[in-house]
Amino acid sequence: MKQKQINPQSFKKLWKTKKATENIEPILLDIVKEYWVKVHKPQWSVTRKDLADRVFSEYIRLSESKNGICKCVTCWAEMSWEQIQNWHFISRSNMKYRFAEINCHPQCQQCNVFLNWNYLKYTMYMINEYWLEKTQEMINDKTTKEYKQYEYEEMIIKWYWEIVDMKRKIKR
Repeated sequence: MKQKQINPQSFKKLWKTKKATENIEPILLDIVKEYWVKVHKPQWSVTRKDLADRVFSEYIRLSESKNGICKCVTCWAEMSWEQIQNWHFISRSNMKYRFAEINCHPQCQQCNVFLNWNYLKYTMYMINEYWLEKTQEMINDKTTKEYKQYEYEEMIIKWYWEIVDMKRKIKR
């Protein structure tokens, strides 16, 4: 599949303002070039949060894989980390848990999409993995968090380097 070329001027649209692009780290621009096409949004509407979602999803799937193979947490189907999806126990709309590793696990498309999250089995997995008290605490937690732009950038860069490292280990 041919990757789209990115016009450097489009980064101004990507980060919404000229000021937002002035002090951007070069590595972040490389990450944007690699991931913005995977976000499935028009380039001008992609935000740091969109990019963080994409990079975090890849990070979770790779970190949960063994030699590039992941297991679905609800049906235990094994597949490549590229084919499996990242699923959130607590909805992504809750920003406190959106990027929490305790809240995200690999799930196959069958469970995640066609079985409507397979929520009962996923809840059982969470209770077995993190105990009932922690699971209930997450479910009942109504606090929220707002991320600053620089926090998104720091998370994106951190996860990206972890991804690069994990991919190198898989190739060996």
